[in-house]
Amino acid sequence: VVAELYQLPSAHDIFAMHIHSGASCTETAQDAFADAGGHWELQPAEHPQHTGDLPALLSNDGYAWFAVYTNRFSPAQAVGKTVIIHADPDDYRTQPAGNAGARIACGTILA
Repeated sequence: VVAELYQLPSAHDIFAMHIHSGASCTETAQDAFADAGGHWELQPAEHPQHTGDLPALLSNDGYAWFAVYTNRFSPAQAVGKTVIIHADPDDYRTQPAGNAGARIACGTILA
């Protein structure tokens, strides 16, 4: 997994990043990026063992570059899923999403 992000809020320098099960970043009045769905799971698991749970995203003045190898999924399986950046770091304990805070950014994984 490789990601490059710009214009992250500069008030924080650690964010949670998770792959979600939805295929769209559309939102409703009640829920930012509601159609992104919940954390992606190929096999039922608790957080932080969801298929889409990723390590912390570290930001420097709103910029982040991220790379991690995972054997939880193949690249082809992730195409079309959404990626959510959360406002806070993941605590890797709290269910179901690590107490990661609000969804502040969303993108779709392309081929």
